[in-house]
Amino acid sequence: MDLATCQRKLLGLFRNAYSIQADEDAYIREVAQSKELAEGRKNIHLWRVYVLERTCPLTIGLLRRRKLLEETLDAFIMQQNISPFRETQGPAFLERMGRHDDPLLASVAQFELALMKVRQGDAGSYVIPWNVEPHGVLHSLARDVSFPDDIPAGDYEIVVSGDLPGQLRISERLNCSVDANGE
Repeated sequence: MDLATCQRKLLGLFRNAYSIQADEDAYIREVAQSKELAEGRKNIHLWRVYVLERTCPLTIGLLRRRKLLEETLDAFIMQQNISPFRETQGPAFLERMGRHDDPLLASVAQFELALMKVRQGDAGSYVIPWNVEPHGVLHSLARDVSFPDDIPAGDYEIVVSGDLPGQLRISERLNCSVDANGE
Protein backbone atom coordinates (compact mmCIF):
# COMPACT_ATOMS: atom_id res chain seq x y z
CA MET A 1 0.00 0.00 0.00
CA ASP A 2 1.39 3.42 -0.92
CA LEU A 3 1.82 6.15 1.70
CA ALA A 4 -1.05 8.36 0.44
CA THR A 5 -3.53 5.47 0.57
CA CYS A 6 -2.34 4.51 4.05
CA GLN A 7 -2.74 8.10 5.27
CA ARG A 8 -6.25 8.40 3.81
CA LYS A 9 -7.32 5.16 5.49
CA LEU A 10 -5.83 6.21 8.84
CA LEU A 11 -7.61 9.57 8.63
CA GLY A 12 -10.82 7.74 7.75
CA LEU A 13 -10.35 5.53 10.80
CA PHE A 14 -9.85 8.54 13.06
CA ARG A 15 -12.97 10.17 11.67
CA ASN A 16 -14.85 6.88 11.93
CA ALA A 17 -15.62 7.27 8.23
CA TYR A 18 -13.72 4.30 6.86
CA SER A 19 -14.96 0.71 6.95
CA ILE A 20 -12.47 -2.13 6.93
CA GLN A 21 -12.60 -4.18 3.74
CA ALA A 22 -12.35 -7.99 3.63
CA ASP A 23 -8.94 -7.82 1.92
CA GLU A 24 -7.62 -5.01 4.15
CA ASP A 25 -3.95 -4.54 4.85
CA ALA A 26 -2.89 -6.15 8.16
CA TYR A 27 -1.57 -2.85 9.57
CA ILE A 28 -4.84 -0.98 8.89
CA ARG A 29 -6.82 -3.90 10.36
CA GLU A 30 -4.66 -3.80 13.50
CA VAL A 31 -5.05 -0.04 13.91
CA ALA A 32 -8.82 -0.27 13.38
CA GLN A 33 -9.13 -2.73 16.26
CA SER A 34 -6.74 -0.97 18.63
CA LYS A 35 -7.67 0.61 21.93
CA GLU A 36 -5.29 3.42 21.01
CA LEU A 37 -7.54 4.40 18.09
CA ALA A 38 -10.57 4.40 20.38
CA GLU A 39 -8.68 6.56 22.87
CA GLY A 40 -7.54 8.91 20.09
CA ARG A 41 -11.11 9.31 18.85
CA LYS A 42 -12.30 10.03 22.38
CA ASN A 43 -9.57 12.66 22.87
CA ILE A 44 -10.40 14.33 19.55
CA HIS A 45 -14.07 14.38 20.47
CA LEU A 46 -13.40 15.90 23.90
CA TRP A 47 -11.06 18.50 22.42
CA ARG A 48 -13.67 19.51 19.82
CA VAL A 49 -16.33 19.84 22.52
CA TYR A 50 -13.95 21.90 24.68
CA VAL A 51 -13.08 24.30 21.85
CA LEU A 52 -16.67 24.63 20.60
CA GLU A 53 -18.09 25.18 24.09
CA ARG A 54 -15.83 28.19 24.40
CA THR A 55 -16.21 29.59 20.90
CA CYS A 56 -19.87 28.73 20.17
CA PRO A 57 -21.59 28.60 23.58
CA LEU A 58 -25.08 29.50 22.35
CA THR A 59 -25.18 26.95 19.54
CA ILE A 60 -23.59 24.23 21.67
CA GLY A 61 -26.07 25.02 24.46
CA LEU A 62 -29.02 24.66 22.09
CA LEU A 63 -27.66 21.39 20.69
CA ARG A 64 -27.29 20.07 24.25
CA ARG A 65 -30.85 21.07 25.17
CA ARG A 66 -32.15 19.27 22.12
CA LYS A 67 -29.93 16.26 22.83
CA LEU A 68 -28.27 16.63 19.41
CA LEU A 69 -24.72 17.50 20.47
CA GLU A 70 -23.12 14.07 20.21
CA GLU A 71 -24.58 13.09 16.84
CA THR A 72 -24.02 16.57 15.38
CA LEU A 73 -20.43 16.73 16.55
CA ASP A 74 -19.74 13.19 15.32
CA ALA A 75 -21.10 14.11 11.88
CA PHE A 76 -19.04 17.31 11.84
CA ILE A 77 -15.83 15.42 12.69
CA MET A 78 -16.59 12.68 10.16
CA GLN A 79 -17.55 14.93 7.24
CA GLN A 80 -15.54 18.12 7.73
CA ASN A 81 -11.83 18.59 7.19
CA ILE A 82 -11.27 20.37 10.49
CA SER A 83 -8.28 22.64 10.87
CA PRO A 84 -5.99 21.94 13.83
CA PHE A 85 -6.17 25.67 14.65
CA ARG A 86 -8.92 26.23 17.17
CA GLU A 87 -9.52 29.78 15.88
CA THR A 88 -11.00 28.32 12.70
CA GLN A 89 -12.96 25.45 14.26
CA GLY A 90 -15.76 27.57 15.75
CA PRO A 91 -16.49 29.52 12.55
CA ALA A 92 -16.44 26.32 10.47
CA PHE A 93 -18.85 24.65 12.88
CA LEU A 94 -21.17 27.68 12.95
CA GLU A 95 -21.19 27.92 9.16
CA ARG A 96 -22.31 24.30 8.99
CA MET A 97 -24.93 24.74 11.72
CA GLY A 98 -26.18 27.91 10.02
CA ARG A 99 -27.49 25.64 7.24
CA HIS A 100 -29.21 23.23 9.64
CA ASP A 101 -32.78 22.07 8.89
CA ASP A 102 -33.95 23.29 12.30
CA PRO A 103 -34.71 27.02 11.76
CA LEU A 104 -34.00 27.98 15.38
CA LEU A 105 -30.66 26.18 15.42
CA ALA A 106 -29.74 27.77 12.09
CA SER A 107 -30.68 31.25 13.36
CA VAL A 108 -28.70 30.86 16.59
CA ALA A 109 -25.63 29.66 14.68
CA GLN A 110 -25.88 32.44 12.08
CA PHE A 111 -26.25 35.02 14.86
CA GLU A 112 -23.30 33.66 16.79
CA LEU A 113 -21.09 33.57 13.68
CA ALA A 114 -22.04 37.13 12.70
CA LEU A 115 -21.33 38.38 16.21
CA MET A 116 -17.99 36.57 16.21
CA LYS A 117 -17.00 38.17 12.91
CA VAL A 118 -18.03 41.68 13.95
CA ARG A 119 -16.22 41.39 17.29
CA GLN A 120 -13.09 40.44 15.35
CA GLY A 121 -13.31 43.64 13.31
CA ASP A 122 -15.37 42.58 10.30
CA ALA A 123 -16.93 45.72 8.84
CA GLY A 124 -19.88 43.83 7.37
CA SER A 125 -23.50 44.01 8.40
CA TYR A 126 -25.38 40.74 8.85
CA VAL A 127 -29.15 40.20 8.89
CA ILE A 128 -30.32 36.98 10.50
CA PRO A 129 -33.99 35.98 10.17
CA TRP A 130 -35.79 34.37 13.13
CA ASN A 131 -39.18 32.66 13.14
CA VAL A 132 -39.56 33.17 16.92
CA GLU A 133 -39.02 36.15 19.20
CA PRO A 134 -35.25 35.98 19.87
CA HIS A 135 -34.90 37.87 23.19
CA GLY A 136 -36.05 35.01 25.42
CA VAL A 137 -34.14 32.37 23.46
CA LEU A 138 -30.86 34.29 23.55
CA HIS A 139 -31.31 35.20 27.22
CA SER A 140 -31.90 31.59 28.23
CA LEU A 141 -28.97 30.31 26.16
CA ALA A 142 -26.59 33.03 27.41
CA ARG A 143 -27.56 32.47 31.06
CA ASP A 144 -27.99 28.70 30.69
CA VAL A 145 -31.52 28.81 32.08
CA SER A 146 -34.60 27.08 30.73
CA PHE A 147 -36.48 28.51 27.76
CA PRO A 148 -39.69 30.38 28.39
CA ASP A 149 -42.66 27.99 28.29
CA ASP A 150 -44.13 29.69 25.26
CA ILE A 151 -41.72 31.27 22.77
CA PRO A 152 -43.79 33.62 20.63
CA ALA A 153 -43.64 32.79 16.94
CA GLY A 154 -43.19 35.64 14.54
CA ASP A 155 -41.10 37.19 11.83
CA TYR A 156 -38.03 38.77 13.43
CA GLU A 157 -34.53 39.69 12.40
CA ILE A 158 -31.31 40.46 14.15
CA VAL A 159 -28.92 42.87 12.49
CA VAL A 160 -25.31 42.48 13.62
CA SER A 161 -22.91 45.28 12.75
CA GLY A 162 -20.04 47.13 14.34
CA ASP A 163 -21.90 50.35 13.52
CA LEU A 164 -24.77 49.54 15.89
CA PRO A 165 -24.82 50.26 19.64
CA GLY A 166 -24.01 46.96 21.30
CA GLN A 167 -23.27 45.59 17.81
CA LEU A 168 -26.81 44.29 17.29
CA ARG A 169 -30.44 45.25 16.81
CA ILE A 170 -33.43 42.95 17.19
CA SER A 171 -36.62 43.92 15.42
CA GLU A 172 -39.85 42.48 14.18
CA ARG A 173 -40.02 42.45 10.41
CA LEU A 174 -43.05 44.17 9.04
CA ASN A 175 -44.85 42.34 6.27
CA CYS A 176 -46.37 45.00 4.11
CA SER A 177 -48.84 43.60 1.65
CA VAL A 178 -50.08 45.62 -1.28
CA ASP A 179 -53.42 44.83 -2.82
CA ALA A 180 -54.32 45.11 -6.50
CA ASN A 181 -55.13 48.84 -6.05
CA GLY A 182 -51.65 49.57 -4.66
CA GLU A 183 -52.96 50.08 -1.13
